[in-house]
Amino acid sequence: MSGKKIAGAAAIVSAITMISRILGYIRDAISAALFGVGIFSDAYFVALRIPNLLRDLLAEGALSSAFVPVFTDYIENKDNKEVWRLANNVLTVLSIILTLIVIFGIIIAPLVVMVIAPGFSKDPEKFALTVKLTRVLFPFIMLVSIAAIFLGILNSFKKFSIPAFAPVVLNIGWIFFGLFVCPKMTENTQIYGWAAGAIAGALMQIILQFIPAFKLGFKWRFIIDLKEAGLRRIGKLMVPATLGQSITQISLVINTMIASFLTAGSVTYLYYGNRLMQLPLGVFGVAIATVSFPFISSYVAKKDFKSLKETIHSSLKQAFFIVLPASAGIIFLSREINTLLFYYGKFSYQDVLNTAKVSIMYSVAIFAYSGNKILTPVFYALDKAHQAVRIGLLSLVINVILNIALAFPLGFLGLALGTAISGIINFIMLYSLITRHIGDIETKGLVKFALKVLCASLVMGIIVFVFAHYMEILLKAGMSRTKNGVVVIVAIIVGTMLYYFLLKIFRIDEGKRFINMVKERLNKKQPSR
Repeated sequence: MSGKKIAGAAAIVSAITMISRILGYIRDAISAALFGVGIFSDAYFVALRIPNLLRDLLAEGALSSAFVPVFTDYIENKDNKEVWRLANNVLTVLSIILTLIVIFGIIIAPLVVMVIAPGFSKDPEKFALTVKLTRVLFPFIMLVSIAAIFLGILNSFKKFSIPAFAPVVLNIGWIFFGLFVCPKMTENTQIYGWAAGAIAGALMQIILQFIPAFKLGFKWRFIIDLKEAGLRRIGKLMVPATLGQSITQISLVINTMIASFLTAGSVTYLYYGNRLMQLPLGVFGVAIATVSFPFISSYVAKKDFKSLKETIHSSLKQAFFIVLPASAGIIFLSREINTLLFYYGKFSYQDVLNTAKVSIMYSVAIFAYSGNKILTPVFYALDKAHQAVRIGLLSLVINVILNIALAFPLGFLGLALGTAISGIINFIMLYSLITRHIGDIETKGLVKFALKVLCASLVMGIIVFVFAHYMEILLKAGMSRTKNGVVVIVAIIVGTMLYYFLLKIFRIDEGKRFINMVKERLNKKQPSR
């Protein structure tokens, strides 16, 4: 039953997330057109790396993993007064801690930049600009963390649509500033207007989610009770969750540090290349993980381990069914897609080609990143977060070794490849350990399913690659954004139809069932006539 609920809810979240991702690429296209590849883009992406890291560590990582299981347990076993008291206590304590972090971060911004991008110290102008932008962007951490608490509240009540829409308003804020504020500023100050757009969008996220939380019964109260059992449980889970959940972001920071010593533009290529990989991961992988987590937490609270295993197995299958063909599409159409997305203004065609190569490297591990998103929170729900931390730390060490070994012979491509390999290793270790705690999750069936989907995806990808190649020749696409756009759109449509056809050839019956579950769930959402 939970499989149908997860599939239907994930479909809705994925659709909303797709809107957010499309707006995200519009945002990135505006950024590429305004700043190209150089001092402004490198400085901005390094400055944004710290808030993004802490957002993942605190907001999307630790807070989500620690807050949702505890808050769900309160919903299942406590009265409403205790439920909302816990929410207010967490918000109050978190706001105080984050205020101190923001103030401290602004003060030590030069040291932060020195650590995160030591190579920038050789260029005083770039270093100074990065420090200023880091100070402007530090409040972003507080805003997105508070928004994450409201996201956790809504998700715990099985309300997924509004939280999924929150990133949409974040991107709208960014785009608004990029289109209407930055053009009115001088070329040397536009980057600050762009940073202000991030702050405005984050504030809009809080407002959007506060309204439905208020309707559920939340009322803001200033409460500090450090002895409250729920707060202590969240705090206890937060420490290991900070490391265990955020291996990808930490890896990206390491990449940034090493990339600062490589050729100019390396930081920018890694950022944009990772952005394309984040499309299927965010739209499908993270959506399934987000929807499945409250169900997983609920089953653990009820000690229903049969349903827990079924939910994990079904969630992994749903993720693989979608992200594997999506990964193949990115790998075989990377150049065309990146041309469509970023070949604007100061972003040259060579920049597009470099970004496309990075996208290919990252995309190899999208299935593993999706699996990590699903499996890691299970450890927190089972109160075994410390084991996820050990795996996370080991994966981080492997990532550092691979990055150093591959960076200098392969340049920025080596950094992307090292991160992808470590992500796959991380998934294998997480899966192996979770089966020891709750028993086998039908591993043979899962592996067989994944291999069939992989084969179908590769066949689809190769055919689409050849189709797109001849279509480019027919249209004489070259470096034309418009013609490449036509190629990409038609190729995606053909690839989707081909993948559906290949389900029959490879006898992927589970895929059909997932599609039927989504249709059945969505039909229930339709108003009766």
